[in-house]
Amino acid sequence: MKFMLKNYFNVNQTRIFAALILTGILSVASGLTLVKGATGASAKLSLETSNEVLKESIKPNGLLRPVANAVSDTLPASVKNAVLQAASKRLQQPISQLTIIEAQQQTWRDGCLELANADEFCTQALVPGWRVVVGIGDQTLVYHTNQTGSALRLNEKASSSPLSPVQIPVSELPPPLPGYIVFREISSGGFIGRTYETVLLKDGQLIRVRIGDANDSERSVRRVPVQQVQKFVRSLKRSQFSQFKNLRYPAPSGSADFITYTLTSLEGTVEYNDISQNNLPKNLQAAVKAWNQLIASAK
Repeated sequence: MKFMLKNYFNVNQTRIFAALILTGILSVASGLTLVKGATGASAKLSLETSNEVLKESIKPNGLLRPVANAVSDTLPASVKNAVLQAASKRLQQPISQLTIIEAQQQTWRDGCLELANADEFCTQALVPGWRVVVGIGDQTLVYHTNQTGSALRLNEKASSSPLSPVQIPVSELPPPLPGYIVFREISSGGFIGRTYETVLLKDGQLIRVRIGDANDSERSVRRVPVQQVQKFVRSLKRSQFSQFKNLRYPAPSGSADFITYTLTSLEGTVEYNDISQNNLPKNLQAAVKAWNQLIASAK
């Protein structure tokens, strides 16, 4: 009897052990099946999602288009309206034609939204706000605002707007240069509204006077080496300054307090303003830069 019970328990233990092993194998297999299924579903979902994003990012002509910035969805309506109105006035375009390309929350380091004008006093308090980019075609304007849009400023350097020059009427052209003068700059406008004339002579003298100064009290005479004068003349030729002969790059309609610069060489005259300076043709920017560097080096 004992022998039979012993054999029974041994057989049962063997069966139980075998059943446990079989159960474990089935569990592992089931787990692998679930993992495989989940992995396949995840891959399928990722592929479908990627395809949907790709479809949304491709224009009918096959070109990629930028996906909308999610942050712009949280842009307060007051900021959006203020920026669009300012951009519409600046670009002379209806608001319906403008698009907010990008909107990012920013904390500006001063009360001027980090865009202070010359000699402007700015509070040093931190100002939470937004950096908003508005665009139409190839033109983009970058605005700094506070949280509500009640304060906003245009970031000229970060904005880009192709300029279209117009011909300067003959009646508005300044007189041609006499032989002993190499270059002339006439600046007018700004907050003060005064007009200054700066001329560079062949011998290196740089003379600046205020037009209308009866006592000639603001006259200044400085000098640069003759070699530097010759170098400047060569830079004008490299920048093809003559191709801008008698052209005017006007300020955007509605702009105020800007300074107009009229530059004249022996080959012609060009006019631009400080608001649009960064959007001038590259060659003309190079000529303006060379002139400003020469003025800064004069002693």
